[in-house]
Amino acid sequence: MINDISIELDNLFEKIKGNKKIFHFTENVTINELKKICDSSLNLVSILEFENNTYNNLYFNKNALEYFCVTKEDIYKEGFEYVIKTTHPDSMDSVYMLIKFYNDIINRSTIFSHTLYLNIKNEWKWIYSIVKPAVYNKDGTIKYLIAIACSLDDLLEPEQPLATEINKDLYVDNVAKYNLLSEREKEVLSLIAQELTSKEIADILFISPLTVDTHRKHLIEKLKVKSSIGLIKYAILFNLI
Repeated sequence: MINDISIELDNLFEKIKGNKKIFHFTENVTINELKKICDSSLNLVSILEFENNTYNNLYFNKNALEYFCVTKEDIYKEGFEYVIKTTHPDSMDSVYMLIKFYNDIINRSTIFSHTLYLNIKNEWKWIYSIVKPAVYNKDGTIKYLIAIACSLDDLLEPEQPLATEINKDLYVDNVAKYNLLSEREKEVLSLIAQELTSKEIADILFISPLTVDTHRKHLIEKLKVKSSIGLIKYAILFNLI
């Protein structure tokens, strides 16, 4: 799934690069072109208007509007307040990391990915999002970002419904799986959740990359998840990041 949306993001930006109008027309036309690109995707795609210390949800495509149960008027009117209102406090650090990341000139053409715990129609859901700059201001700062998201809620085994609050009322089945982990496996899980490579984790823990990969395999088996994204979900649930 994650590879699929990465490919989708590349395809979207190929369309942007191939459409010279985006870089030569006025702001309104640029937005219209970006909206068409968003609407052509089957994923949850949005346009973010970026400013120094905040961003606004400027546009959601049809699939995003349906998934997040909002209207175009809602997201535009509420701006960054919508982000604050729907994001769990424990995920707000990830929001501020995105802002800090794109305020750094070094990252102004770089992809940013993160996981968010969001309140959607009074139900907490996990989202994985990949973000990339789309349009720049004359001074080189970012004007618009495009974000593609997917749900992570199908990545844990559906034997029990997940708790609706982090660290509260966790179901026995999830706790039992987590308790199977060794202290070393918990360390590796925490570092995986920080999106470090096997080599980077190996350097931190003074072990070999092969040993890290073995720990990763055991984590997936013990926690009964399908990928490293499922591992990240456990790490957040149990306060490892």
